[in-house]
Order: sequence, then C-alpha cells, then structure tokens
Amino acid sequence: MFFRPLLSRRTIRATLLMGCGIISLDIARGQTVNVPGGLPQSVHATYPELGMGGWTAPTATSTQSLSGTGAVVSTTPTSSLSGADPLETMDGQSWGYEASQNATALGVNPEALAATCIVESGCQNLDTATGTSSITGAFQMTNATYEQELQKALAADPGLAADVTDTSTAGQSDPATQAIAAAQYLKDAATSLEANGVTDPTAVDVRGYYNFGPTTGQDIAEANASTPMSTFLSSNVMSGNGISANETVGQWKSAVAAKMGTGASAPVLAT
Repeated sequence: MFFRPLLSRRTIRATLLMGCGIISLDIARGQTVNVPGGLPQSVHATYPELGMGGWTAPTATSTQSLSGTGAVVSTTPTSSLSGADPLETMDGQSWGYEASQNATALGVNPEALAATCIVESGCQNLDTATGTSSITGAFQMTNATYEQELQKALAADPGLAADVTDTSTAGQSDPATQAIAAAQYLKDAATSLEANGVTDPTAVDVRGYYNFGPTTGQDIAEANASTPMSTFLSSNVMSGNGISANETVGQWKSAVAAKMGTGASAPVLAT
C-alpha cells in the first residue's frame, strides 16, 4: 500500500539586512513526503527450537490437517520468523497496516494477530489449499472457519465491509480480508478462555485454541507446564505439528513463544 501524507504548509519568516533598512519576507514552503509501501523487513534469523526442529525465514508452504468437524487439528509450518517483532513484520506487508487497523476495530490487539500470522506463514500469503484441504493464506484458515468468522466480524462491525474484497471463499486469497476473520477467531478464543478462568489470555495462551480447536485449546491453556502434550493430542497430530513424543505443555509453549518473538506475551483483547 502506497500513501503520501501531506504535511501542513509552514511559513518561514526571513529577515534581511539591506543597507540601513530591514526587510522581512514570508516564505511559504509546501512540503510533501513520499513514504514507500510498508516498513522495511526485520532480519530473519534461523533459530533452533526445543521439540519443534529447525526453522528459518519463509520458504514455501505449511500443512495442516482437519478433524471431522472441520477444526484444525494439526499444523506443520515450513516457514516462520524467529526473534522478530511480529507487528513490524506484518505491517511491512502491503496489507499489514490495514489488518492492524481492522483488528483494533474488532477489539483485538494487532500484536497478537501479527504473532499468529508469524507462526502460521511468516506473514506470507501462502496458497496451500489442496484437493483434500482448504487451508490457505497468511493465517492458514479453512474455508468454513474463514466464512463463519468473517460473518461474525461483519456483524460486530459492519463498517469493516468496506475492506472486504469478497465474503465468499474467494476472499481467502486476500490477506487483509482473511486477517479480519483471523482477528475474530482470536477474539472468540480469548473470550472463551476468559470465560473459563484464564485471565487476560495472551497470543501464546490462545495458540492451542487456534491450532487444535476450542476444547483441546482450553485444556492446553489450563494445563500444568509439566503435563505431556500427548495427554491432549494424538501421535499423528503431534508429529504433524513437529511436537516430540515426550514434549510437555511448558516446552511447547516456550517453542511457540520463541516463534512469536515479542508478540508472544501480547494480550489478545485490546484494552
């Protein structure tokens, strides 16, 4: 997105000493600043994570699996960013600033939204839909979840319709539109966790909900750090998400937090 803010016209008074008199001149100067689209990208470091294997900056795709109800039950990211400022990374995309503004309109902290897109795709608009899975985009949503959450968001704030390219599944291809649905899903997750006793849920707290569905997400959010992830997930789901057989909830959360960078502790609900 390219924009050109116009600064206010400023008047500079210059005083010239000429001979025995003083002449004052008003010089009007109009200033225009051209700002290139988006912020510069952060340095994308390679970072080894406990239980998650090695990972680097965005490359190609990520793979997820669905349950019979359509909920996401596994995610295998092949791209992510480490140690980055997620909001800076997201806002550096052509659609990022719009996504941040719309998240705020829904009452969602843009940092939490950015942390999610970092984990899902490295904030890249990945076309990963296949014949057996509709999961795609910067926020890796299924068609069903995207359509449901987008309608919720538009009902909550009809003004967002102006920023929606398509309310059908075709809108999944537009990251700014998909971001609205993703922000609403994060809001659903945080609201649900709060209702069940998790105070001020962070981006890490809602990660299980976003990735594994409401019930499992709630269980993981409330679990003791020493509890094995295998308590909540099948071996197939664990391997599909790069989670080792003996990995604990605490280790998994630490690995997720490392991926999210500075956005890990960001509260989901804006105050």
